[in-house]
Amino acid sequence: MKNKFLILTLLTLISPFAMAHTGHVGHFGFESGFMHPLTGVDHLSVMIAVGILAALFGGAFRWIMPVSFVLCMIVGGILGIAGMVIPYVEAGIILSVVAMGIMLFRGNIISHKIVIGFVSLFAVFHGMAHGAEMPLDSHALYYFSGFVLSTSMLHLSGILSGETFLRFSVHGRFTKALGAVIALFGCSMLFS
Repeated sequence: MKNKFLILTLLTLISPFAMAHTGHVGHFGFESGFMHPLTGVDHLSVMIAVGILAALFGGAFRWIMPVSFVLCMIVGGILGIAGMVIPYVEAGIILSVVAMGIMLFRGNIISHKIVIGFVSLFAVFHGMAHGAEMPLDSHALYYFSGFVLSTSMLHLSGILSGETFLRFSVHGRFTKALGAVIALFGCSMLFS
């Protein structure tokens, strides 16, 4: 019991530093957009998890999931810069961390349609956060190009990692453990 309490306490202590929306690296267009997804563990964990899930599902889903995420993220980004932000965007992002962890833990036994639906919904929340926090002196096309490129790179790294796990037949245990860590991390953000 002590170990569980210690782990939850440590996760709670680090979670405020994990939010990607506390500041930006870079002040203009492409650089700021590129760095936004890379500067918070909430974005990193979800975007890499999408790639790993895509690899686990395999076939056409290896590309459908990441492409769906990127397209819906662009829609969310457009809504964000237009000022049409859905309430509780940050809560949606945190829930996306928890849900992606759970989906990784469950592996490819979840319905493909359900996973793609959740991935697309979560992408809108992530996109809204990106769009709403675009620096005022940025050009939207450059800013969007930056966060789309870095998100795509994170998805690709997740796909490559997932395929590596599959190749070495450790995906079952490793993805379950990774999913549990991501879900616990998301829960720690909910309580901080």
